[in-house]
Amino acid sequence: MDHERPVVTAAKGKARMVIVSNGFQRAPQILASYLEKITGCPFEVLPTPSPLYSFLFKKADHGDGGFAYRIQDKDVILEAGDEDAAVFAVYDFLERVAGCRYYTSTCEVIPKDACLTLSFPAYSYTPPITFRELYYRDYGDPVFAEKHKMAPFEAHKGWGFWCHSFQNLVSPEVYYDSHPEYFSLIDGVRVGKDAQLCLSNPEVLRITIENLRKEIEKNPQAKYWSVSQNDNAAYCQCEHCRKIDEEEGSPMGSVLRFVNQVAAAFPDKIISTLAYWYTRKPPKKVRPAENVHIMLCNIEANRGQPIGEDPRSKGSLEELKAWKEICGSLFLWDYCIQFRNLVSPFPNLRVLGPNMRLFVENNVKSLFSQSNRELGGEFHELRGYMLAKLMWNPQLNEREIMLDFLHGYYRQAAPFLLEYIDRLHDNLEKAGGELSIFGSPQDGKDSWLSPEQYRVYDELFDQAEKAAASDSEALFRVRTARLALWYAGISLEYGTPEERLNRIARFAAQARKTGLIMVEEWEFTVDSFVTDAMAKLGQAQ
Repeated sequence: MDHERPVVTAAKGKARMVIVSNGFQRAPQILASYLEKITGCPFEVLPTPSPLYSFLFKKADHGDGGFAYRIQDKDVILEAGDEDAAVFAVYDFLERVAGCRYYTSTCEVIPKDACLTLSFPAYSYTPPITFRELYYRDYGDPVFAEKHKMAPFEAHKGWGFWCHSFQNLVSPEVYYDSHPEYFSLIDGVRVGKDAQLCLSNPEVLRITIENLRKEIEKNPQAKYWSVSQNDNAAYCQCEHCRKIDEEEGSPMGSVLRFVNQVAAAFPDKIISTLAYWYTRKPPKKVRPAENVHIMLCNIEANRGQPIGEDPRSKGSLEELKAWKEICGSLFLWDYCIQFRNLVSPFPNLRVLGPNMRLFVENNVKSLFSQSNRELGGEFHELRGYMLAKLMWNPQLNEREIMLDFLHGYYRQAAPFLLEYIDRLHDNLEKAGGELSIFGSPQDGKDSWLSPEQYRVYDELFDQAEKAAASDSEALFRVRTARLALWYAGISLEYGTPEERLNRIARFAAQARKTGLIMVEEWEFTVDSFVTDAMAKLGQAQ
């Protein structure tokens, strides 16, 4: 077999291979840069084939984002259909074959090997999820996002509208006073503010198409345009809208009929709409038009157990399967966040792999993982790494991904953090596995975050800090991870006044060193949290 013949890339301080770009631009340069970092030798990039031993790029279609690489005679062949896939191939090759790791945007591990001898079986891969976006700040670095084959943070800003666009297309500020009939009828009253549109009104359809056309003229390059409900449940209950929804068995009926008509006016665009909140249930009759894109949001699912196994997530599972039956592919908006307590323990790591595999089994081709848009957050480095790996390849072993990260990023402290993570998850599962994206530390105060369990967790972090004491980088990372536990202890007011004061002081100091600003997604800051905690401590003394 080809991979049985080792390829020596460098020897005696000189490269023994060249890189043949064959029309690819960025990918060969990235490969050259990393090979030099590994071997200490510069690698020449040539435009056309050479008689020398080569890393040879070839154009070959392996599906959306797919690639292949192999050893063939004296060459290492890297195949991809376009530049982006070629870049993915290079980063994948460097990781799987050469041992590079890209843990965070500021922490990557590059092995040093002056000879770098390669021997590997032929490999090819095409991702089942073709659009992958992860809502963590680290992925705002486009280079780091690319290393994980991800769209960069907020890539959806390249859309015309992303979501909740009814208010943009038919604004109540513009139309309500003169035409209240354009908006939801609720309990006999037309409501403009914090409501939806009257989707059975033909004038609403006309205005929507007219205003959307104006927006498209401003941004003709955008392919995706969301025509979707506002972020509330105040949908229209007028006679005509209600009749449609009753016929369809879901308020999605009036929404999808309306969106299909809008889509017919823009056949060269993809018109996206939300299956969210009151529209998650698919309609009985109407089906998405060919250029209509369904974005399903599983906001109600429990996050403490896999969706496919948890009776509490039965509705989310049924909705996913039902949309699978009527859509060729789905865009899923998944949630890996605790909105009101971004820095609090959130033991959902064990569900990431099973959930990702469930999504792929049910035709999810695009995935947006809503994590933490703010800086920092509980285990954001680890969770982001795991999510990125699993979104690319859901069949990977999530435990192995976690272990690789813990040992590479926290180094000597890894065993203690692993025990902390395992205990936290074990205790949540023993308590029933309930984990809400709108939850708080109070939810676990009698079980997985009880005073007794908290003391165990605290001791594990003490041991982790001791293990990392001689490694300032690892120690800083451990203390950053400990912010979550300190946050919970402060919120639950655990310990003596002296212990509470020390915990608040340590939390505040480390939070400021990391640049942490927000402890919830909306308005509560670190400074407000610390000020409140000190006030409560003063009242208790």
